[in-house]
Amino acid sequence: MKNKIGLLGALLLLLTFGSCQKESTTLIPYDHENVVSFAAADTSFAAKYDVFWNGMNQNYALWDYEMEHGLDWDAEYEKFYPQFAALDKQKIVMDEDLRALMEQMVAPLHDGHMYVDFLNHRTGRYVTVDPQSLRIKERADYKDGYIPPVFTERWALLAAVNQNDLLEEYLGSTHLKTAFSHVLKGGSTNRWIETEIERLSAKTTPTEKEVERLHGLKQLSESLKNIIQSYYGTQLVNSYNQLVMVYAYLNVPGLEEISPEFVNNGMRVSYALFKGNIVYMYLSDFNLTTYLLPSSYNKMNLTGSNDVMGKSIQIAWQKWFNKIQELHKAGTLGGVIIDLRGNGGGKLNDFQFVLGALLPSGGFTPCQLRFKRGTGRLDYSPLMPQVMPTLPDEHAVVTEPIVVLGDCNSVSMSEMTVRSCQLIPNARFIGKRTWGGLCGLNDNYFYSINYSGHVGVKGQTSVYVYTPVMASFSMDGKQLEGVGIDPDIEVDLDTKLFNANTKDTQLERALQYIRTGN
Repeated sequence: MKNKIGLLGALLLLLTFGSCQKESTTLIPYDHENVVSFAAADTSFAAKYDVFWNGMNQNYALWDYEMEHGLDWDAEYEKFYPQFAALDKQKIVMDEDLRALMEQMVAPLHDGHMYVDFLNHRTGRYVTVDPQSLRIKERADYKDGYIPPVFTERWALLAAVNQNDLLEEYLGSTHLKTAFSHVLKGGSTNRWIETEIERLSAKTTPTEKEVERLHGLKQLSESLKNIIQSYYGTQLVNSYNQLVMVYAYLNVPGLEEISPEFVNNGMRVSYALFKGNIVYMYLSDFNLTTYLLPSSYNKMNLTGSNDVMGKSIQIAWQKWFNKIQELHKAGTLGGVIIDLRGNGGGKLNDFQFVLGALLPSGGFTPCQLRFKRGTGRLDYSPLMPQVMPTLPDEHAVVTEPIVVLGDCNSVSMSEMTVRSCQLIPNARFIGKRTWGGLCGLNDNYFYSINYSGHVGVKGQTSVYVYTPVMASFSMDGKQLEGVGIDPDIEVDLDTKLFNANTKDTQLERALQYIRTGN
């Protein structure tokens, strides 16, 4: 009996000793605002790093990949914990100083989606860093002050390929920039307000009502300039909509509320038909599911001009899809171009409306994936095929040449589409190497199943980390996270010609490939 008691005591002693290690918190949940794990971090930089290290230790999906790159996570703790503890002893900690240390902290990581928020409790502001932005700045694409162009609805870019080359075009857009275009400088509403101010100001003997109206229009004009310069996203929409209500009595044409749904669901879809029956679509984001599935679209409750903008997305996509089907069935389709340059990704389900609309029904498998299945650093599920949805409705399968355009700002679902493209015999990826963020993301709702994806709650906890919920691998088992996908045909974009609306070298190369096969 004494021996048994002695053995039990020894085991308890071992357990007690083990609990002193920094991994002792692995059973503390880090996916939400837990008092045990986050309380100390509210007033201590060292505690913030402790939350980051432990949360990553149990939630990160790429530890074996990082180990292959020589990262020792335990050694990282010994290196950085004292540096964050030193900040606690300083009287002043500027955001720039905290950012510099945080950048060193995340620099070795390869997660292309990850970003980290630390609340600087000395200034009351969040400081955000992400490893991929640091890594991508070292690429040739970004050197010498290169600023990637913004691909927008400027159709002169398409027409500039050849003034006689563009046969049809249509733009669908609910992007906030488009939604506010009528009040921005040069917009029709803005011009109307300026003209009315000039007309009323020219009156020598205005009535009392005209004086009041002039005063109101001047206030509205100034307020519009201020909010557009000062706010973005939800704040911009809310501030603008308040102005619409306050100045409704002025009856300004085009001054209508903008749907808050466009903050998260805004996008641009451009359709064009080029000579040789080459059908083109530009996609700013993967958010087609919101507009093309009736159940999703109806949830937004769009009315008036907002509904018109929402339906413009449906029209643009339908024109693209219908033209492909029409020309393919007639045997006259030259090819298809899907332009994903600058596309930051989005919904996986959108695959069926883009590349999946050209493939057979039943799904397409471009890669393998695995999940985090426990709190241990290397607790992963087996690799399993990732099946991307293809269009279930009856449709013709495209056998003609397909080109996907991408660049260093093509991220996430854009990269999944590019990866899929390279597995299709009649498809090619043209452009530049992609961003390098292919692992899948999800909401905290799935945390209890996958043990990964989030540390903390954004905007609520003093530490927040956004990480993948799953790791993605090519069919031959390679990881491309933090690296990106190389194009089949590499083409630089001449940004000077592009921004001058005179030439799009990458689009020209895509047209050339489809027309000549080279």
